[in-house]
Formats: sequence, structure tokens, C-alpha cells
Amino acid sequence: MCRPLNKDYRAADFQQLSQLIRNHPLMKTTTSEQLPMQKLRSPEYRTKCVMRASLDDIALGINLFKLHLGGDRDRERDTAKAETVGFAPAVRKSAKPTATPFIKVLLRKTPLVVLFERPSMTAEADSEEGRQVLADNRRYEQLLAGTDKSRRTVDSETQTISTLLKSRLVNTERLHTDQVASYVSNFEMFDTYKDLEASTKSVQVQGAQQMEVTTYRVGGVDQFVGINKLPSFRLALMLTMRILASNVYEPEQRRFRNMTPPDPLAEDVKFRYRLRLLWRLSAPASCPLPGTRQAVTGISFCPSNGDIFAVSYGIYTYAQLGKQPDISAGHVYVWNIKNPVNPERCYNYSVPVVTLQFAPAAPQLLAIGLHNGDVQVRDISQPEDQPPLASSQRSSSPHFEPVTSIKWIQRTDGDVPGEPDLTPLLAASQSGAITKYQLINSPHLLGFQHQYFERAEAELEGIPLQCQAQRVPLLANRHVQCLELVLDPLQTDFYYVLTDEGTMYKCSTNYPLQHLEQRQVHETPAVCMDFSPWSPKLYLTCGSDWCIRIWMGGILLPLITLQHHLSPVHCARWSRTHSTILVSLSHSTIDIWDLRNSTLKPVSSTTIDARIDYTTFCFSHCGRCLAVGNEAGNLLMLAFEDMPFPPHFQYRQLKRALFKALALDPELLQQVKSVGSFSYPGGGKHTAAQ
Repeated sequence: MCRPLNKDYRAADFQQLSQLIRNHPLMKTTTSEQLPMQKLRSPEYRTKCVMRASLDDIALGINLFKLHLGGDRDRERDTAKAETVGFAPAVRKSAKPTATPFIKVLLRKTPLVVLFERPSMTAEADSEEGRQVLADNRRYEQLLAGTDKSRRTVDSETQTISTLLKSRLVNTERLHTDQVASYVSNFEMFDTYKDLEASTKSVQVQGAQQMEVTTYRVGGVDQFVGINKLPSFRLALMLTMRILASNVYEPEQRRFRNMTPPDPLAEDVKFRYRLRLLWRLSAPASCPLPGTRQAVTGISFCPSNGDIFAVSYGIYTYAQLGKQPDISAGHVYVWNIKNPVNPERCYNYSVPVVTLQFAPAAPQLLAIGLHNGDVQVRDISQPEDQPPLASSQRSSSPHFEPVTSIKWIQRTDGDVPGEPDLTPLLAASQSGAITKYQLINSPHLLGFQHQYFERAEAELEGIPLQCQAQRVPLLANRHVQCLELVLDPLQTDFYYVLTDEGTMYKCSTNYPLQHLEQRQVHETPAVCMDFSPWSPKLYLTCGSDWCIRIWMGGILLPLITLQHHLSPVHCARWSRTHSTILVSLSHSTIDIWDLRNSTLKPVSSTTIDARIDYTTFCFSHCGRCLAVGNEAGNLLMLAFEDMPFPPHFQYRQLKRALFKALALDPELLQQVKSVGSFSYPGGGKHTAAQ
């Protein structure tokens, strides 16, 4: 029987053994050497294995480590059992789970070592490199073509055991193409067009409104630009836009063509002399400053087709030039009522355009007067990118002042025979010159100076001037400015010229360099003159002295003077449907006068866009519509509504209204009666070009 072991004795032995192990020289040397190395190593270095071994060596080492760990656990278990024998009941301590061994393996890629490399000596026959190789081979064969230069060569494969040939299983069947119908979804269309370069452009539509159009580029080239240059595409686009515009403006177009005349049997007929706005034609803005446009300076309807009319854009007043100094360009647009949104012809100029006029004998010809004194004739039936048909030259028209008025005249015996369509034209300039141009077989107009007016120095016939004459005459400019040119409705060789002095000159194309008659019609510049459609002797004039005066040939004093607004009258014309009605235009109002009702004030005054000044107006062929232009570049197409029914005897009604207005002036009334009948020979109506 063994004696029981003493616990304190064993504890003292273990402490002594531990102290001997710590004091051993080998333990001190190892600890002192490892501590500096552990401080130098990073945490990442300490957690990664840096030994160089293969995967098989790593797997074998892990298995051996597991076996070693298993043997150590068994020995520890046996030692623990031996220690507990004979001792007092020991307190069981909670056993900590042994950590599973984990080894981190870091695999790095070694540098690539090229032991042997032989590049391919073949090239594709269709490539540039292949063609160069073929040329080198042919040259090599030519160099070895001689008998003494030939050498024996053998074709064989290298680095291959057997020759690699293409088997029949690799070959495919012959491809056949065919056209079949297929359904295309939106996703497929998106995938198709995503490779195209899309660009968005904004197209101006009716003033400030804009429409965005998306175009695509293929290979960096915009396809829409090339398509837009085709004449067939432009014609198709013009017809398509006419059809689309008719869906919106169909009622207004019917009204413009006078397809809905007033019903004479209507019960609620009221004579209001009203003007209704049909549509507004806005030219595209081309000025560098935003919100600025050229003013409407001239309007002319085509003689053979009333749906077509031309509008010129430029500078109307010098006050506008001072407010907008960057306006230096001009435009001429040819509009069609079938498309009131966009013009069908656009002609751009580097200088403002002042006036224009269609040729009566050749309606496709359009004469254009520019601000620098040049005159051009264009054929609107040709594409707009074509050059002008003829232009004036400085050798025949040396004046640099603006061309204020152009009128086509009928041919005379002295003109070029055998060419009835090439009618001459007269152009009035602010330099005081009247130039006659003739179309010839040349890109230039044949012109020569017809008249050159000088300022009046004595008192003239007509109205007496209230202002006193200058004591010292101004010699800087001895020539008047021609502002308006009007042809006589009966005698084709007579024409009338209005000047800035308020004078009217009567001239003849058969007597150049002299005038037949001179009369003072206004105290200030006279700007407009128009003959009555029912009388070749009755005409009206208007000017900047706020007055509209009605004259009769052979009588020196005006028959009727109309004055209502304290502002200049820009334009005044007789109505084409009523012999006693005339229309006048001031800065902000459009006035309708009826001589049967009153000569003191107009029967109606219409204001549209009160903040924008009006410039000029023109009647349509039917006479029931009015085209009015303003300084903002807008053309207002107005229709006469609630007008009185035209009398059956227009001349009789006009004569009666004149006698009624002259009832308070018996002397002047007696002069009018002494003239006799002042209607056209045989009666009827005659409308001259506006």
C-alpha cells in the first residue's frame, strides 16, 4: 500500500522546474533575439506564410501537423489522470475548446521566362502585309532564276508530328439569302439606332415658337442636310406643309378668297366697318440681338395669282436704326396663303430692302430696291439659291441713296422689239433721280438716268405754305428726295413723283430730263398717292402734315381734306369694293373713312399691337382683305367685316358724295361740275398696281 502524496510537495517541485527552464541560457538567447524581429514584422507579415513550397509539400505538412497534435492530446489526457489519483476531490475546471489550426497560403505569380519564341511567317493575302509578302517572294524567285543561282529547296513542316488538314466536318453549307417579313419591336429599333449619332435642331415656327427636329449622323455626315438639298424633297415638303396648314387655317383661307360673301337678305345686318385679324405672318428673326426684327417696308401681290405675295424687310425709320444699330441686313420673303406659317421663298441681302414690285406682264419676275441704291430682278419660279436674273451696275446707276419706289411700265416703240415680256421699270431714289432700267440678255440691267429733280425756289401751285421761305438757301443738297412713284391709270407714258418737300411732279417717259407739271400738295413730305378705281382724274395724297387730301385733275386746290389724328399718315388708298370708302394708316391705328357719312372723322379706327408702329399696307385682289405691316416684322392679314353692301352704280355714288362734301364751298363745287364726267371712258372700274 502506497502512501498518499503531498500536494504542496508536488507544487514546490513544479515551481523549481519552471524556474530552471526560465534561467536556462538557451531560453534567454531565443527570447532576446525574437523580440526585435517581431517588432519589425507587420501584422500582415506575421499572419501570412512566406515559405516557398509546392502545394504537395503544404498538404503533407498539414497532415503531419494534425497527427502531431493528436499525439500531444493523448499524452496530456494520460498525465491529467495520473495526477488526480490519491488526491482530494479536485474541482473540475471548464475545458476550453482547442482552436482548429489554420494556415494562410499566399500564391504569387512568378515572372514569365521566355525560353524560345518564333513569330509566324504567314500573312493574309487580302491585307497590305500579305501583298507585300507576295511581292517579296516574287522578287526572291526572280533573283534565283539563273542556272548558276538555283538551289535545291524542300517544303516540309516543322514542330508538328503530323500535317494539320481541314476536315470535311468543319465545312459549312452554302448560305442562301432571302427577303422575309419580320416584326420589329421598340427594343430592336432602339438597339439599331443607338449606334447612330443623334443631333437635335430647333426650327423656328411662327415667331417665337420653335420645334425640335432630331436628325441622325451616319459616319459623321448629317443625312438630313443632303436630303434637304434635293429639289424633289423641297417640293414635297412645301406641298406637305400646305396641307398641314390648311387643317388649321382653313376658315381663314376661305375668308381670304372671298368664298363667304355677306348675305344681303340677312335680318341682323349691321354696318360696323370692322377689321378682323385672320392670321399673323412672322418672319424668322435673323438679327444678332434677341427680340429685334427688320420692319416691313413693302408689300406686293402677284398679278396673276392673288394667293402669292412678296414682303420686303429692312429699315423703315432712322429712329429704329438708332435703337437697333446692329440691323444691317435685309430680306425678301415670298408668302403663300396656303402656308401662313413659313415663307416659300427666302432671299437674304447684306443691306436692308426698301421696296419691291411684281411685273404685270411677267408675274414671276420680282423687282427689288435696296438701301444702297441697287436694283435686282429675281425669278421666283426658280429655286431660291439661284442668283438674281439681273442686277444694276454702278456705271449706269451711280447713286448710293435708297431706292424708295419701283414701277413696271408698259413698252413703248423705242424699247427692244420682239420681246414683249421684257418690260422696262422705273426706280425712284432719295437722291432725287428717276432711273429707267431695261431687261436685256445680260446679267446686268441696262439703265440710264431719266429725271433728276431739284428743289423748288418759288411759290408753287396748290396749297399755300404757312412757313416762311429761307433767307439764305442751303446749298449742301440742291436735289429733293423722291419718296413715291405712281403711274397714270390711262396714259401709260405719264407718271407722278412725290418728294420730301411735299411737291408732286408730273413727268412723261417720252420727255426725259424735264417735268410737265409741279404742284404743292403737302406742307411736309408727301409719302403716298393713289388713284380712284372709278375715276382716272380723282386721286388722293397723304403726308407727314397729318392730312389726307383728295384732288382732281385740272383743279389746283384740294377738294376734301381729311384730318383726325395728330400723327403722320404713312399710307392711304381707295377701297377696291366701295367708291366712297378709303383706308388710311397712322402710327398706331388703321382708319376707315366713308365720304357718304362724314369727312370730319373716320367711321372706325382699329388698333392691333398698339405699342408697335405700322409701316404700310396693301389690298388683296378681291378688295375684302388688307395686309398691314409693322416695325416688328409682322404682317397682319385683316378682313373687312360688317361693311355696307357695294352700290350698284359706284360712280354715281362717288359723285353724289363729292357734291355733298363740297356743298359749303360753292366756288369749288362749280369747278368740279365744270369738269364734267370724271369717270373712265365707258364706265367701269380700273385698279392699278399698288
